[in-house]
Amino acid sequence: MHLLASILIDPDSFDKLLSASIDLNNDDFYDKRHKFIYMAIEQLNKKHKPIDIVTLTDELNNSKLIDKAGGVEYISTLLDKLPTSENLEHYAEIVKSKSLLRKLIFICNSTITKCFDNPSDVNQLIDEAEKNIFDVNIEKISSSLIPIKKSLSIIIDQVGKRSNSIGEISGIPSGYYDLDQLTDGFHNSELIVIAARPSMGKTSLALNMASKSALKHNKKIGVFSSEMNQISIVERMLCSEASIDQTRFRKGLLKTDEIEKLIREAERLYETVIIFDDTPNISILELRSKARRMVLDFGIEIVFIDYLQLVTVDDSMRRSPRHEQIAYVSRSLKALARELNIPVVALAQLNRDIEARGEEARPRLSDLKDSGSIEQDADLILFISKAKTNSEYAENEDTNSELREIIIGKNRMGPTGLINMVFKKNYTRFELLKKEEMA
Repeated sequence: MHLLASILIDPDSFDKLLSASIDLNNDDFYDKRHKFIYMAIEQLNKKHKPIDIVTLTDELNNSKLIDKAGGVEYISTLLDKLPTSENLEHYAEIVKSKSLLRKLIFICNSTITKCFDNPSDVNQLIDEAEKNIFDVNIEKISSSLIPIKKSLSIIIDQVGKRSNSIGEISGIPSGYYDLDQLTDGFHNSELIVIAARPSMGKTSLALNMASKSALKHNKKIGVFSSEMNQISIVERMLCSEASIDQTRFRKGLLKTDEIEKLIREAERLYETVIIFDDTPNISILELRSKARRMVLDFGIEIVFIDYLQLVTVDDSMRRSPRHEQIAYVSRSLKALARELNIPVVALAQLNRDIEARGEEARPRLSDLKDSGSIEQDADLILFISKAKTNSEYAENEDTNSELREIIIGKNRMGPTGLINMVFKKNYTRFELLKKEEMA
């Protein structure tokens, strides 16, 4: 009531409310009369008409909602409730807060009812309840119904910022300059797939990207690994950053200067926010749940998953064909990226068809293992392949280094292309061939 009175008193108050981050809508009002009054105010704003007691009454009469809004007499009494609109945003926050509480009560009651119905899939019920609560939480700052003027304002603001920062990328940097110039970084809500045959270094590339994003750009990273435990992952990250041979590290053959270098890199990594989950054969429901928790508790800005084909489905899909299971996981990861509004980077295996085409054959989208849905769902697909010029490079380099081609097979928002890199196997580290890593 006080909020509606504030809007009617001050001609500019509704514009102030729209520019605030409260994201109010008519369903947030408990009293149905207030709901219809707010709907009429929204219509007046869309028609670019002034908002006051006269225009409001006229709009409600024309839409034949005047009686549902309490009648002319009730609407007139709103102006008697307060003399100023100074506390407009505070009133709006109260209305929104009470609305969220009612939604939480509904979710909890609904979940309790379903629990008593003895559901066959408890994990599915938990995921559903958690997602519903998470949706209520993010409703505080966002909405699925967004007027174009809000999007245009964001885009024009970005144009101004980019004009003042020529050369900078708009997404999260991969840490590799040549790659970032083609992709413009990894963007929120995108599903990025890094695909390769075994032993091509896809895990190494992902961990290199994760550590570079954390160390050079202060990004908060989440890592899911079904293949390696947390200690092994951190060991690889540490040796890669310190340029330490992992075999010598494991055998305790490091020299004093190498140990000192390792300690320095450990101190740098210690200051980063990199959160791990190494649950073997993690289900997509559990992964989604833990990813939400990472974002809420640690502010994670990008998630890496190693790897897509190892993520399992819930009980209801266990008997489905393999390609349907992978398609479900792929769609779920894309939905997760949009839900959390962060990039999700998933590693994926390629099938053996590529090997039948010969040693110099490059991967293509149809080589993605088990499902064509990955090609459809992904916004960006990177392939790792042996470079054709590997023999020439080997003449001048040690046997622990191999050339790799990073092929952009799909880029929904930009060009495709190819980047040459060096894979230093003993360090499990990728480097640009031209040494042009972003500073």
